[in-house]
Amino acid sequence: MELLRKEGASCMEGFIARAGILKLHSSKITFEFKDKGTFDKLSLPLSEIDKVDFFRTLSIIPNGLTLFLKSGDMTHFVVDDRKSWQEAIMRAKRTQAV
Repeated sequence: MELLRKEGASCMEGFIARAGILKLHSSKITFEFKDKGTFDKLSLPLSEIDKVDFFRTLSIIPNGLTLFLKSGDMTHFVVDDRKSWQEAIMRAKRTQAV
């Protein structure tokens, strides 16, 4: 499983941002919380991601990335360059589908 991208990010839980590392692999996205003792690592197969969209933190800062899952759930991250993350995720999904 190839690592395609890695960045310090936050995982949003309501209005609470939990710091950690967001990683895009060739077949999944993982998020490792900085506080490993309190939170389990998050792992989402690319095949479960239906759509990738944006949101604004505090309704004004354009740094939010939302992953819409086929189950109907959503996962929110705060990243530096959300557009390039969206492109990288969609590119990885297309590559995986071939």
